[in-house]
Amino acid sequence: MIKRIAVGVLSTVVGGSLLLTAGAGTASATRAQLAVKIANVNPNPVVVKGGEETPVTVEVRTTEAVRVELRLRPDSDRARTLAAEEPKVIHEGDLWRFVASFDKSDYEGRWLAIADAFDKDGKKVTDQVNFSVKHEAGQAETRLTRFSADPGTVRKGRWIHFSGRLQVREDWRWQGLDDEEVEIYYRSSGSSAWKYVTSGDTDHRGRFYAKSRAFRSGEFRAVFEGDDELGESASRSDWVRVKRWSHRGR
Repeated sequence: MIKRIAVGVLSTVVGGSLLLTAGAGTASATRAQLAVKIANVNPNPVVVKGGEETPVTVEVRTTEAVRVELRLRPDSDRARTLAAEEPKVIHEGDLWRFVASFDKSDYEGRWLAIADAFDKDGKKVTDQVNFSVKHEAGQAETRLTRFSADPGTVRKGRWIHFSGRLQVREDWRWQGLDDEEVEIYYRSSGSSAWKYVTSGDTDHRGRFYAKSRAFRSGEFRAVFEGDDELGESASRSDWVRVKRWSHRGR
């Protein structure tokens, strides 16, 4: 089977609709009745998370079609949506596969996928299906800055003091995160495993403090595990050298 790949064109939005168009090659030598059916919309529902884009594939089956147009529009007279990027259309025999994308600027709710198929004489047949678009709040980006384990050299059994700052990105600015737990982990030289040491809570500026006894030389880092709304983050590591007590006689 000879496969043909055509690039679709997405028009400017008119009345909140997206229009995708693709052209076909020579029609089959054996004439059959013109028909069209939207076989699948995947995924359905379309879930848009945070500022991300969600790709959507619409598969259309036809017979005797030389051109197929696909319109995606909110099932509401009051809804409006922005123009998306130009999609790709893959044509393989009687299968037309349209790929578009949705983001948070698109209407949340019920949508229609409307496929129009045309034969070489200009006759048109139409099929349509419903699908839905949902918006979900994504995890906000976080970071751990100014992490420090002090002093850099300490005698065994003495205190190591940890400090740093936990921030969240809001409207392109970094703000301190209040009342969140930050954990401190330790890794000895030559080891690939991080071991929990202690933890501290952030203040209204996102600053945290913690301390632990010194036992062996190694590196420390701070970790924020995040939650449903806040992403996880980890600080750079900071090395601490632990010295043993020396006993010298006279």
